[in-house]
Amino acid sequence: MKLKTIFAAFALVGVLCSCTPVTPDTPDDPIVTPEPGPDPTPDPDPDPEPTPDPLPDVVKILAIGNSFSADAVEQELYPLFAAAGQKVIIGDLYIGGCPLEKHAANAASDAASYSYRKIVDGTKTTTANVKMSTALADEDWTFISVQEGAGYHGFYNTTYKGVTHSMEPDLTNLIKVVQAKCPNAKLVYHAPWAAKADYTGTKFSYYGFDQKVMYDMICTATQDVLKAHPEFKLFMNSMDAVQNARSSYKGDNMTRDGWHMNTVGRYTVGCLWFEKIMGKSVVGNSYHPSTISETTALVCQTAAHEACEHPYTVADLSYFEKPADEDKDEAKEDVLAKWYFTPARAQSDGCVMTWTGQTALGVYRYSNEAGERGYYPANETGKGKISYVQVDKTAWPGDNAGLYILNVSNGGQPCMAGPMPGDYWQFETQYGTEIAEGTQLHIIYTYNPGSYGAKYWTLEYKDGTEFKPVPAFETKSKTITAATPVENITYNIEFTTDQKQVEFTVTLENPTVDFVVRQRCMSTYQVNDKWFDHPNVKCISRIAGDPANEAKPLPKMSQIL
Repeated sequence: MKLKTIFAAFALVGVLCSCTPVTPDTPDDPIVTPEPGPDPTPDPDPDPEPTPDPLPDVVKILAIGNSFSADAVEQELYPLFAAAGQKVIIGDLYIGGCPLEKHAANAASDAASYSYRKIVDGTKTTTANVKMSTALADEDWTFISVQEGAGYHGFYNTTYKGVTHSMEPDLTNLIKVVQAKCPNAKLVYHAPWAAKADYTGTKFSYYGFDQKVMYDMICTATQDVLKAHPEFKLFMNSMDAVQNARSSYKGDNMTRDGWHMNTVGRYTVGCLWFEKIMGKSVVGNSYHPSTISETTALVCQTAAHEACEHPYTVADLSYFEKPADEDKDEAKEDVLAKWYFTPARAQSDGCVMTWTGQTALGVYRYSNEAGERGYYPANETGKGKISYVQVDKTAWPGDNAGLYILNVSNGGQPCMAGPMPGDYWQFETQYGTEIAEGTQLHIIYTYNPGSYGAKYWTLEYKDGTEFKPVPAFETKSKTITAATPVENITYNIEFTTDQKQVEFTVTLENPTVDFVVRQRCMSTYQVNDKWFDHPNVKCISRIAGDPANEAKPLPKMSQIL
């Protein structure tokens, strides 16, 4: 799998899914769909899209979906409408990786299971634990879309290479609920895209890790859906728009992790949704993301337009010539979060308040209470924060017995004193949607333990909902006899008195919502080979810049590869 780089103090990617396990082929496997796969040139009929009705003054679009619906409607769609002077409200009822089976069950039970994202006047709000009925009643929706999830959007009622899946009766049941509650809304079926050719995630194995097979199966399944359900008045053939763009000089670089769209992919799919809803060509729309060139924007618009004009076929866009000076879009968009440390920056960005609770630089705050002592938000690029979390020290004797100095006055760097076992530095970055299994994530930061910092730590990262030790560092066991009582510890990284650049890559085994890395203290033993008791105000360490370049300390970075 080719890696793409994202810089941040911490990164995480995840996609929650509920998947039927892949059953290896055996001579006794029942084959419902003839091998080796679906007809590569499926019948383009029926076309469920008659001449569109006039649009209301405010178009209201609700997607019932998952991370694929988020890629389609949450980033690039609103500004396309705004550039055309069309008012729009966009909603997304979101559960990561959610299949139709779960949506139908949630509709029947009216479970408060959704993250409800809503874009009004260009501002997105997110509300947790929302019922489907609440979202359906929230607006007089013009369009409501549904889609399959968990990788099964190429299976309507199909068996392929030992994998069997049916969208029914869940699709029918979900449609009935939506129509009963929103009888005036036009139903839309969304058919997402095929994976990148070298993607290694489990869901791609359903298609034999073959992009063409997956694309053809999505085309066939979509036609089956539309034949079975004339209730759909519109369908979003995102698979065609993405495949069209892949035929251009952009190549197979439409995803950020092999499965989910990157900025170019999101813009392409957004262009498709815009043209389908507006009923007029998207080519020439004045909006495109600032990270892509005019030529790339035209490629995306053309790919979407061709998909609208010629569904279930791949248009050849190889005639587009890449400008010699075009920036590499994929490298720009993958930055999750980046920090830049100076005292002036710390103060102007509000890091003084968020990290220390101070009203002025150099004013310390003490606490023995468990939990996050403060956070330092990303100030250079992306969304994320560095935080320090401590264990409960309220039972310790003496005034300020659990003294922790949280200070950003020295170089503007996050700084604390007196780590004890169980305390940890945490780097967290938010990507805005789940990160799929198989995604490779990278982090780089500089840690300075000073002369009295703790020596033994464990580096761990969040995989799904579980924290795991970083595989790149060997987990070791040690008995420290200098401690009283003797400490028996496990750890996977140890520090000297010199600052150290910490850098590693992990591969997600499970879909993950945020990229989170922790550096957790394992012992009260210091880097100077002494044992400290509490409190020890000299035990100061920091997420540090580069002392050789004080004018521009090294930014902290995390990356998706």
